[in-house]
Amino acid sequence: MRPKLMNQRDQRSHLLRGGLFRHPFLFTLLIVMMGGLLAACGVDLQNPPRLATATAQAAVPPPTRHAPLELAAPTATPPADDSEASVLLSPGEVAPPPVEGDGLTIWINETTPEHEVVLNEIAAEFAERYGVNVAIQLVSPALLPKLANTGVLSGTLPDLIMHPIEYTAGWVQDGILDAAAADEVIDRLGRDRFDPAALDLLSVGGRTAAIPSDGYHQLLLYRADWFEEMELAAPETYSTIATAAERIFDPDAVISGLVIPTESNLVTTHQAFEQIALANRCRLIDEDGEVIILEPVCHEAIEHYFTTINRFSPSGVQTDTSAAIAFLTGRTGIIITSSAILPDLAGLNPLAMPTCDECGQIEGGINYLAHNTGIITEIRGPSGSPTAFGNIRSLGITTAANRDLAAAFAEFWFDEGYARWLAVDSERKVPLQLGTTSEPRKYIDTWGTTPFGDSGLSLMDLYGEDTVARLREGIASAPRWGLREGYGALMTRLYDQFVFSIVLQEMLSGYFNTETTLREAYRRTVDLIPNYAFPDRLAEEEITP
Repeated sequence: MRPKLMNQRDQRSHLLRGGLFRHPFLFTLLIVMMGGLLAACGVDLQNPPRLATATAQAAVPPPTRHAPLELAAPTATPPADDSEASVLLSPGEVAPPPVEGDGLTIWINETTPEHEVVLNEIAAEFAERYGVNVAIQLVSPALLPKLANTGVLSGTLPDLIMHPIEYTAGWVQDGILDAAAADEVIDRLGRDRFDPAALDLLSVGGRTAAIPSDGYHQLLLYRADWFEEMELAAPETYSTIATAAERIFDPDAVISGLVIPTESNLVTTHQAFEQIALANRCRLIDEDGEVIILEPVCHEAIEHYFTTINRFSPSGVQTDTSAAIAFLTGRTGIIITSSAILPDLAGLNPLAMPTCDECGQIEGGINYLAHNTGIITEIRGPSGSPTAFGNIRSLGITTAANRDLAAAFAEFWFDEGYARWLAVDSERKVPLQLGTTSEPRKYIDTWGTTPFGDSGLSLMDLYGEDTVARLREGIASAPRWGLREGYGALMTRLYDQFVFSIVLQEMLSGYFNTETTLREAYRRTVDLIPNYAFPDRLAEEEITP
């Protein structure tokens, strides 16, 4: 007899019946070229091998263009030229030239109006204090690596860039970031103000190459009410994830077992697999520089990844957006995503409201879905131990910067602008500057208590003290491929070219089996390492009798 949960959802099955499961889909292989040129190649994938459950899959809306933020100094400093410079850089655009003369150009990898307001305030205060021009440019995170690579060739690099950790070491190697300048700022601010694991993770050539700002855990979320009703264990291991995905999967009711990003031009596709792989002790490269992705623990990881997605996920490529929509609409039991979704689960985002059958219920002013979502920060494979995955963002000073002025802005940012920065979308900005000299834990101890908008509700109110503690601890100490081993520049190349995202999508589309996928990942990784000093494992396999 099916659990009551399944019967309640049968009524929704008519929404996507009548052949929707058989629709073909397209996927795009995005090749990022160092010269800044992008070529997209569409491939028709009729009848993909995965079982179809179908979920809403929304395209990300085109970014809104805003007026430029040109903040003239209140002194006799000449203003920046009047050429139109978009605050929000869109696909196809190139970055405008840096501010002429005594001024600063700063790229921030955010695009929301709320960020624009706060950044405007911080920049205006700095401009008034130092008598300079400040141009803040909001950059779509997906465009950041292309713009940086183009900027170093065209002389359009800004003075400072807020960026994810995956790019720090590669940008130092490419001459984009000035590691010494960032290291000096950290010394002046006080190294004890920052998470020591973050400082270590950002170390390149003995220097902290960028100033750690904030981060968040990549999360596995699950419908705790469904799990309780179906008497399922929390999905904290490979086996419990697979068991739950199979039990929840219901194609007749259009319910998938799990949804995670699989699109070939998303870094989150790589990151979801990396988290799963690390949970089984699968590493990409060791301390000596040998690529070890062909080890048995990696075979276990990719088999789990492929089997659960192929059998229990929706047909077609998935994105962060489609994963979020599937969870908010009650179309899946498990997703891997960022903490940005946490306010949405509580019904605090009018643009992403929960619409599952039960989501009309309110308990204590909080939406049903927030009360009934399980939050997991660590998962474990059969050969591994509980493992988290942390995303880190930092502020870098470029080699094109007015070094003294850029350093002054960085110090101003972490001294006087930092609390305001953390308050915008605070759910995904766990502070890596833990506090100030006089209050060493000022920021980290109060994280999670900032109310969302006019709701008056904070993460602490929504999810409780224990969950907030798990969300804020251990982000920088979580393992990541290649960074602690000293091969951060390789990770930059892999992210720039979407190497793993592409090969994983090729596998899920039926081009490769799991063994061939690992071999392709090995070959494509080794190809990015100049003068690779180790035997070719693929060649060794070919000559083995």
